[in-house]
Amino acid sequence: MTASGAGRRRRTVICALPLLGFVMAGALAPVIAPYDPIANDLMASLARPSMEHLLGTDQLGRDQLSRLLYGAQASLILAAAVLAVSVTVGVVIGAAGGFLGGWPDRVALWLMDVTLTLPSLIVALAILGVRGHGSANLVLALSLTGWPPFARLARGRFVSLRRSAYFDALQVLGASRFRILFQHALPALAAPVLVYASIEIGFIVLSLAFLSFLGLGIPPPEPEWGQMLIDARPYLDSALWLALPPGLAIAAVVLASNLLAEQFATDNLPLVRLGMPRRRARMNGSTAGPYRVEELAVAFAGRKVVDGIDYRVAPGRALAIVGESGSGKTLSTLAPLGLIDATARVSGRAVLGQVDLLGGGPAIQEAVRGRRVGVVLQDARGALNPVRTVGALLDDAVRHAGVVPRGRERARSLELLKMVGLPEPESQVSAYPHTLSGGMCQRVMIALALAGEPEILIADEPTSALDVTTQAQIHALLADLRESIGMGLILISHDIAAAARIADDIAVCYAGRIVEVGPAADVVSRPDHPYTRGLLDAVPSPKAVPGTRFRTLPPAEPARRKVSACAFAPRCAHATKRCHVEEPPLQPVTPGHTSACWVRPTVARPIGYDGA
Repeated sequence: MTASGAGRRRRTVICALPLLGFVMAGALAPVIAPYDPIANDLMASLARPSMEHLLGTDQLGRDQLSRLLYGAQASLILAAAVLAVSVTVGVVIGAAGGFLGGWPDRVALWLMDVTLTLPSLIVALAILGVRGHGSANLVLALSLTGWPPFARLARGRFVSLRRSAYFDALQVLGASRFRILFQHALPALAAPVLVYASIEIGFIVLSLAFLSFLGLGIPPPEPEWGQMLIDARPYLDSALWLALPPGLAIAAVVLASNLLAEQFATDNLPLVRLGMPRRRARMNGSTAGPYRVEELAVAFAGRKVVDGIDYRVAPGRALAIVGESGSGKTLSTLAPLGLIDATARVSGRAVLGQVDLLGGGPAIQEAVRGRRVGVVLQDARGALNPVRTVGALLDDAVRHAGVVPRGRERARSLELLKMVGLPEPESQVSAYPHTLSGGMCQRVMIALALAGEPEILIADEPTSALDVTTQAQIHALLADLRESIGMGLILISHDIAAAARIADDIAVCYAGRIVEVGPAADVVSRPDHPYTRGLLDAVPSPKAVPGTRFRTLPPAEPARRKVSACAFAPRCAHATKRCHVEEPPLQPVTPGHTSACWVRPTVARPIGYDGA
């Protein structure tokens, strides 16, 4: 432990001491209290503090120290009960809304908004006025309006997780939504809930004292700090010692709870960290074979964003799916694995070997992810758990994949790091993601994707945030891995030139459809579709004269695509009337090379811009 870490923990302990003291005092009250807290002794009424009664007695001769100790027990037990109910209800409602989205989220938000508009103490007064005194009614009154802050915390964290690359990474490694919820989301929520709960302790104790002061708290003669203040009020001039102990106790708890919350907030609380599920999928038809996607369609709110995409990847082959942002290339690869928003409507077929991914439903998709299919996400740093070391992340992935005997996870993790070319893997296993460069994080992400020895590896823009040199290294690594392991590779990219260097085949995607597909050499040397030629024109050429302007496509118009028209026609300089009224199918250009265009090119264009 570092000196700064020891100092932070020492300050945390100091801030918690008053609360711990009152908790211990309340718990040990039956043992250490010198007198019965409700026993009257009128002969000792209003006795000053002395060796017999250290804090004096009240108007009925009851020992103040004993009542203070039992009052700590009553106040803190009630505070703990209110806090437990508020945290449980709030986290359940907030987590359900944030994690599920859709109508559960709207209902959760509505409940939170309505409850937050109600003044908490006014609601408590109303409930106690109707239902009467009692501990159960006090817990109900205070927790009824105490849960929304915890629900907001839970919802915010879960919505952020659901939209993060880390959530996608957990899914592609094979974690189910249930396990993500309980092993990763809820532990991550522990720190902010603990901070806010620390503040709430003081507020609840103060609220209980306030309600008791109004005569709506724990009914006498049971001791409670607020009730002790009521009893002391008529004697403030003559017996000040009656009001000071309970008043100071309340102030100490409120101050300590706020200081503790501030300390928790400034101290980096360690998150609870649990591993990936330790199980091996059992599924029929797991024989290795080609991966086929046929007539894939994806729709959101009734609008198709992927429409009739087909592609095939054989073991040991590499397919590059290229296109602009929003063309549908990522959706077409992640949708068959169930890695897109649950509101999407996905249809078509996706078959890996003999396993129907879409027909089998979420259970089959979950069993395939992280084992037979690996995914390398675009934002590698965001996809890695920031509070776990590289070795711990890989160990979990290897354990989850079940490809090595128990106890050999670390050895396999080191093998994977060496395989992806991470320098000095023995020292890097103890490193955290934030200490690694972008290229190193991407190599770790590739190692995670390879942990299950997948038959298909999907690399989604794996070099988009890297410098040119590192991009070349990652592309070379993917090409080497594909050849050495014999797995199929699907590379998603907007850079058709880079894709052509490692892919056997290229599929060009535009507006949710494949507009051209064929062998990489044919597509880049003899492009048929005008959109493919536009992508190639965007590739720099060393032959170009410095200062030469690139020939670019016209900007995309707002989506007004007709069902019976070419989606690219509004941007195409060669479009004919037929292009605006009839959608072209994929037609053969050369053997194995097809294109969806009514206009045949007259001049083949090589890869790169040649200044013409």
